[in-house]
Amino acid sequence: MTTLDLPGDGSLHEFAQSIEVAMKMERIANVRGVCADFLKTASHFYEVEDCGIRVLTARPLKVREHWTTELFGDYDPNSLLIRVWMRTAVRKEMTSFGTFLSTLCHEFCHHLDFQKFGFADSLHTRGFFERAAALYHHVRGTPPKQLVWAPVSGGRWRIDWPRTNRSAH
Repeated sequence: MTTLDLPGDGSLHEFAQSIEVAMKMERIANVRGVCADFLKTASHFYEVEDCGIRVLTARPLKVREHWTTELFGDYDPNSLLIRVWMRTAVRKEMTSFGTFLSTLCHEFCHHLDFQKFGFADSLHTRGFFERAAALYHHVRGTPPKQLVWAPVSGGRWRIDWPRTNRSAH
């Protein structure tokens, strides 16, 4: 499943603009409040149970011998809770609005996988990323990008971001 119905009333785009303004003020309570309104409106449109939101400061950083990773956000299907982080892990700088909004849309799509589509799990499939991208571009008010996929080992795929970004121009 690669498509997602999108609301036509512009309300989610308006909330996205309010999230951007709240982020510029760098006040977690303001960002959390607007994100909660965004999620409530999206949940109402998709006719699913509301999910909670926690907006946190610096992203968790996991360091291993040969790699490092940051957690941008997550979703717990048992508590129906989305967590997103506002600051980078190392420098503690404010996350870009686009990255933050993309993460929020991504985590909400996990919520939809469980609550609307009844999936037993919400895996990072090609269809999942297509749905998350459709929601993000709709909410942001930007033209959708055609995701370019590159095969990797084990029959898996990854988004080829350089080619995806070039194809959008």
